[in-house]
Amino acid sequence: MSARLAAPALLLAFALAACGGGASEDGGDGPAFEVEGAGEVVYRGARVTPPLPKPAFTLTDTEGRPFDILAETEGALTLVYLGYTHCPDICPAHMLDVAKTLEAMDPALAEGIRVLFITTDPDRDGPAEVRRWLDLWDGRFVGLIPDGETLDALLRSLGMAPIVKTDLGDGRYSVNHASYLIAYTPDGLGHIVYPWLTGGGLREIMAHDFPLLAAEGWQEPS
Repeated sequence: MSARLAAPALLLAFALAACGGGASEDGGDGPAFEVEGAGEVVYRGARVTPPLPKPAFTLTDTEGRPFDILAETEGALTLVYLGYTHCPDICPAHMLDVAKTLEAMDPALAEGIRVLFITTDPDRDGPAEVRRWLDLWDGRFVGLIPDGETLDALLRSLGMAPIVKTDLGDGRYSVNHASYLIAYTPDGLGHIVYPWLTGGGLREIMAHDFPLLAAEGWQEPS
């Protein structure tokens, strides 16, 4: 049997933890997540019900060019993460786990996977800053910079809470944001998310799921 968790409880538990801060308030009527139980595991990530449609947004990439998410990722397993480059903990660790997971995969499968990093801190994260930061993990990762209004609309479309900044003094601040990776399969839907796990094990979970999703697309668990 699978265990269902209501959206507010699970979001507070792992989906909206602040990078370097406490948990944020729930963002409202977002999707529910379902974790497949022992004996019925097909995917090890958290299943989203209903699945999330891939964002129909055009953002600016790190070369200053428009990047149409739907057109540029059509037919590909697309991994989307929203975070920021000044994040002291979760964002870099999450990106490292994704990079190492792809590095260990069959290159023929890994090369077809698109990784999109969308900054939640466009005031500080310009194209050069995002590109320099992503190159620490993998130069193929696509960095995208929305303006403030577009970021708000994007978050609403994903059922995520609005961005909350916490003043750290001396002009510094942290950014509260959702801390999970969304996997969009070639059907254009995000069926699975990969939240940050404080106890570890995320890389192993992704290493199990990514090859399946890349090779076969979404398969309804039996």
